Amino acid sequence: MFSDREDVLFSDLHLKEDTFYFLYVGEIKADCLNQFVSETLGKIHGGRFECISIVPDVMESYPHRNILVINSLARNLYTRTSRKYSCRMKAGEFAGEVSRSATVRRLAEMLIARQGRLYIHVYESLPQLELAQMPGAFLLGPEGSLASIWNNKLYQLQMLSGQVPLMDYRICRNAQELYSSVESVSPEWTEGIFVSRPYSAAGVNSFIIRSPGELLDKEPLSQDTYFISRYVPHDLDPTVLGVVGNEDDVFIAAIADQEIENGNSFRGSAFPSSLSHKEQSEVREHARMVGRALGRSGYRGIFGCDFIVDHQGRIFFVEVNARKQGTTMEMCCTLENALPKDTPSLMEMEYHAVVHNRLPPGRQEIKEAIQGLCWRTYNFKVDREVVTNYFLPMDEDERDLFRQVRQEGVQHKMIIVEHPGHQRCVMPGSFLGRVVAVATNREDMDRDISLGKFMLQESITIRE
Repeated sequence: MFSDREDVLFSDLHLKEDTFYFLYVGEIKADCLNQFVSETLGKIHGGRFECISIVPDVMESYPHRNILVINSLARNLYTRTSRKYSCRMKAGEFAGEVSRSATVRRLAEMLIARQGRLYIHVYESLPQLELAQMPGAFLLGPEGSLASIWNNKLYQLQMLSGQVPLMDYRICRNAQELYSSVESVSPEWTEGIFVSRPYSAAGVNSFIIRSPGELLDKEPLSQDTYFISRYVPHDLDPTVLGVVGNEDDVFIAAIADQEIENGNSFRGSAFPSSLSHKEQSEVREHARMVGRALGRSGYRGIFGCDFIVDHQGRIFFVEVNARKQGTTMEMCCTLENALPKDTPSLMEMEYHAVVHNRLPPGRQEIKEAIQGLCWRTYNFKVDREVVTNYFLPMDEDERDLFRQVRQEGVQHKMIIVEHPGHQRCVMPGSFLGRVVAVATNREDMDRDISLGKFMLQESITIRE
């Protein structure tokens, strides 16, 4: 049901007297991480900590109570059509709306007065999240302006030149330079040309062309800056998750293989990586070099780093994600099930990095595949407007899937998470849901992913 408050779409707040609260601000896809944050805060400060999640996702059902939904796009669509829409907001716009919300500010002020401080956990640190600058508020993540600078692909290329293996690239200050640069390099870059804006992710603001003529089909092009790089044919797209404690202290969690569609659109990841032991060692060290560069700039917290490995086994850096990324929950669960019980979680490491400028003692890295533990995810994103026919509920917690397969002898399990619900309009570019499969072997895991994708596809009707 929609809220009657102008700044809040849905509210389900039920606070307890004997509980400390922290805020989560971000998409529902990372809300699952808050159980690890709750445990971290309880371990460090004592007492019971629970999360109040502020999300833009319009859903029929949420994984827990204490949810606030803020999404002006969905509200405006509902006002015009009386239909409930699932539509994504730009991260910066959402952070700005959260910070301007009178409801959120009153809640934050109340919690600070009651607790003395208020931790704010985020999927991505953004300068627009001015809420984190309130007296008594503490951001559990890197500083927003610094993270934003590092998410600029041109800044990454300039700062990491000579430190990690880069593909050939050219900077184009406007569309005219883009056209001329593509014409200039196309005789040599015969395998393809990757074109991107400085800020791009998961296939947005980037594309691949094979000839200058294909660029004409992409019009109208912005007059802003682009960069182009040589497309390198490859089979594997490894991704690494790490934590920066400081420039000399970088933790590398594990390596997974990304599933990329249409050359540049991220759809999910799989563990363990198919890279050879030697290739994994090289990728880890390249990622550590990136983490050290982040650390020298003052960055503290979780980061992701993507690479490609070509047919000759050569490794090339692709990008830094100066934020959490799609594998963070699975990496948390992997570490929890592979390492001793008291080993710090990724969320505990991020806390110490941000608050104490160092990583906690007792951490351990995973350097080999884990026998009998495989996982894979698939993000089902729609490319046209659809309507859901029924609700696919999440019947188990993802963390429990890992425990069952790793500790209880279950051979394979699959769940669908974040389905928006019954009779929801889902806008292009939005998630219909995410499939998570955990198994003792790749064959069962891949079959479960296929089943989950089929179930999601069957749950919708394409809207004419």
